[in-house]
Amino acid sequence: MDTKRWLMATVGAFGVIVVADFLIHNVWLGETYRQTAQWWLPAQEMQARMGFMVGAQIALAGLLALVYAKGYEPGKGTATQGFRFGVLMGLLLGLPQMLMQHFLYPYPLSLLLNWLLGGLVEVAVAGIIIGYLYKPAGR
Repeated sequence: MDTKRWLMATVGAFGVIVVADFLIHNVWLGETYRQTAQWWLPAQEMQARMGFMVGAQIALAGLLALVYAKGYEPGKGTATQGFRFGVLMGLLLGLPQMLMQHFLYPYPLSLLLNWLLGGLVEVAVAGIIIGYLYKPAGR
């Protein structure tokens, strides 16, 4: 594994994840969250825990880049291979979680499906960036 390329891929994926999380949760689903405020922590309490969110985003970016680097197949393309990786990882991370949350919590299925779709797109785009950045020098 090339540590420099892994770090670049991690930083790139982290950028995608931060932007995507903002767009998904503040823009796309913001009104849904306001309408279901009884399910969420107050904004002030969430702000106090923001370090955990940033830590989770860094961990996700770093682990995605690490798993990609360990399974990287030279000669198979870069962004295309990253996209396939991102879609598979998005499904791995999102689908079982959505099904478990549907069992555990009173969230409407439409919200869970939006989380799944948003997370799938987020990780697929992160995968594209990882694939693009984790490529051999000169490609």
